[in-house]
This record gives sequence, structure tokens and C-alpha cells, in this order.
Amino acid sequence: MFTLAQSLFTEVRRRARLVRSSGDAGLQTVEWIFLVVGILVIAGIVIAAVTAFVQAQVGKLPG
Repeated sequence: MFTLAQSLFTEVRRRARLVRSSGDAGLQTVEWIFLVVGILVIAGIVIAAVTAFVQAQVGKLPG
């Protein structure tokens, strides 16, 4: 009975370690996705602002 409990405890510890190690990798992937999406949003805002500024300046040109 003791050997069965010991092997069960060992298996639970092994699986817990496996879950913890794989959970970190997923978290890093999610962080990268949020980082890339954030950069794309910021780039889109900058492009829209520059385009609006240029269009306003072109409208001021005589001709």
C-alpha cells in the first residue's frame, strides 16, 4: 500500500511540474501576441495622424 501511495504521489508531482512548465510557454506566446497587436495599433494611429496632417497641408497649397 505504501508503494502505491508513493508512486501516485510521484506521478502527481511529475504532472504538476509538466503543467507548470507548459503553462509558462503559453503565457509567453500570449504576451507576444498582445505586444505585436499593440505595436500594430500604435503604428496605425501614427500612420493615420501623418496622413491627416499631409492631407491638411496639401489642401492649403494654392493652385
